[in-house]
Amino acid sequence: MKKLLAFALALTMVLAMGACGQSNDKVLVFGTSADYPPFEFHILDENGKDQIVGIDVAIARKIAEDMGCELQIKDIAFESLLTDMGRGDVDFVIAAMEIDAEGERINAADYSDPYYTDEAPLILVRKGDEGLYTSLEDFDGKLVGAQTATTKADIVTGEMTGAKPHLLTAVPALVNDLVYEKCDAVVLDAAVAQKYASINDDVVILPLSLGEAAEPYRAWVAKGDPKGLLEAINKTIASLTEEDLAAIIEEANTLSEQAVEN
Repeated sequence: MKKLLAFALALTMVLAMGACGQSNDKVLVFGTSADYPPFEFHILDENGKDQIVGIDVAIARKIAEDMGCELQIKDIAFESLLTDMGRGDVDFVIAAMEIDAEGERINAADYSDPYYTDEAPLILVRKGDEGLYTSLEDFDGKLVGAQTATTKADIVTGEMTGAKPHLLTAVPALVNDLVYEKCDAVVLDAAVAQKYASINDDVVILPLSLGEAAEPYRAWVAKGDPKGLLEAINKTIASLTEEDLAAIIEEANTLSEQAVEN
């Protein structure tokens, strides 16, 4: 009986450590694309040290804490996140990523329960150009930006008939291109568009509809959940109260005023 109890205890410890993704050091490696305030972005702390913060980062930290793991963050181009996770470079991904209409993401990875639902995507244009666009048809022949491999890129190529896609990896580069007249508009998730409009006087949001509320954002793990993380991730998501999420969002919105490009 003592041997059985010892074996059960040892097995429990191994499973608990293995849940962190790397059992030797109990590190949970989290992948994100940190150019998307208020969800994930860089700031400099009081000592001038680079930090990655935001709504998604706070949730990732809570997941790691609940699993008894140390969180390691990897900043990766959005288009490479699921590929890198499939190779085992990261254990899980949170990056304001929803299920896509084409189903490419769910063919490549498994996903958690929802943790956040945004408003429908929005369109940014240069201040003073608002009067040029009263419908999506007005973008015919215009250069419209979106982040590569996102559902916003799908909107530009599929819903804005006649628009010329201007797809870049980094969102700050897209906004800079808009400001410096290298493109005519940029499509972003609502919270992100609102954040850029609030911190940059050169851009404004158009009052045009791009549908109803967006698909909810989810955490993602490798296909088949080979590291057994999904149950723990969903448990943490379920434990977050409205008050918890409100506090996380408020802090991220405050910190996003300090966002820096990296």
